[in-house]
Amino acid sequence: MPSSHRKIMINRAPVLTLWATVVAERLGLERDEALTLGKALSGLTAQAKGVRLGIYEPTPETVSDQRKALQPGEEIHIDLMG
Repeated sequence: MPSSHRKIMINRAPVLTLWATVVAERLGLERDEALTLGKALSGLTAQAKGVRLGIYEPTPETVSDQRKALQPGEEIHIDLMG
C-alpha cells in the first residue's frame, strides 16, 4: 500500500490534553498547572461524550430518584469506578 493511503488512528484524549496544556502554558500558567488543566479538560470531554453515548450512568440525580422509588425489601445496585 502506498504511504499516501495509510491511515493512522489516534486516541483523541492525549492529543486534547497536550493541546490544552500548550494553550494554558502560552496563557501564562506554570507547566504543572497547565498539565492539570489539560487533563481536566480531556477528562470532562470524555465524560460528556460517554454520557451522550449512554456509557456512563448512573448520575447522582438518577440514584436519588431510584432511592425514593424503592419499595420495602427492594435494593438498588450502583456501579462505582467502572
